[in-house]
Amino acid sequence: MTNPTLATLSVNGKLESGLKNSVQVRDLPAFIVDEPERLGGTNAGPNPLEYFLGALSACTSIILSYTAKDLNFSYQDVTYSTDGTLDPRGFKGVEGVLTYFQSVKIDIVVETEESDEALQKLAETVEQRCPLYNLLIDAGVEVKSNWVKK
Repeated sequence: MTNPTLATLSVNGKLESGLKNSVQVRDLPAFIVDEPERLGGTNAGPNPLEYFLGALSACTSIILSYTAKDLNFSYQDVTYSTDGTLDPRGFKGVEGVLTYFQSVKIDIVVETEESDEALQKLAETVEQRCPLYNLLIDAGVEVKSNWVKK
């Protein structure tokens, strides 16, 4: 058996001030990660968990695009809405309380003329392949996905 070729992804960042961070990915413009004012930040950007939900949503749609090609699934548009629920006492240091999401709900609306069965097959395959979806599942997070045909 041959060893797989592994990929390494890298970011660089700097704590700018307070809770505000500047994060650099590849040769792209830096983006800001911050907290809302009510949590001590300046509200200059999404917080890390909001970025995670955005990344999960985008990852799902990117994997959907790849998977649709593999399955010859035709679609015109994809939209999503994602919510995560957590107990903030965890990151405040309360012992025994998880620091990450307890549950995540993602609604994916696919504009397509494909059958309901084909959409179900697409959804199952995307969820098997999506790295962030599986990271949540492996962490024991309850993930509810709702795939709807428009």
